[in-house]
Amino acid sequence: MTCYRSRDNWHSYVKRSLSKAELDEMASHLEHCPKCRSVVAGIQKTLDNLAKTQVILSPPADLKINVMKAIDTYRYKENLVSVNSFRLFELRNWGFSMVAAGILLFALNLAALNPGFEGGKMIEFPTKLSKQMTIPFHKISQLANDTLEKIEALSLSKPKVE
Repeated sequence: MTCYRSRDNWHSYVKRSLSKAELDEMASHLEHCPKCRSVVAGIQKTLDNLAKTQVILSPPADLKINVMKAIDTYRYKENLVSVNSFRLFELRNWGFSMVAAGILLFALNLAALNPGFEGGKMIEFPTKLSKQMTIPFHKISQLANDTLEKIEALSLSKPKVE
């Protein structure tokens, strides 16, 4: 083994975490190389010193209680409420938009695509409200029909490129 290859295994050799074959190879290399032997001795000395002077730190028993007391719960709850109210406002707006879009799609579907739609009346109720409701549907139906006819005319009138 060369010094270049053994350099990667110095710490593993000191901790004895190499395989049996690698440990034997490293030991034979260290017998012949004083430079690597001095480096490994320095690593071993450092690890021994760290093991002797090791200080086990433990936090105070009331650390968690002190941290929890230091948290300003009023400000935390205030931020939480403001975020939740914004989300509720946002969801409420989405809900109204979805209802409006659904009504519009329903109206277009019934008014523009129903071939039996005559005279702007969907259901004949003899009330003033039903007549007011059917007038916009009739206009939507006419507008949708005109638009579809124009699109169809444009698609049929395009010259074919050969």
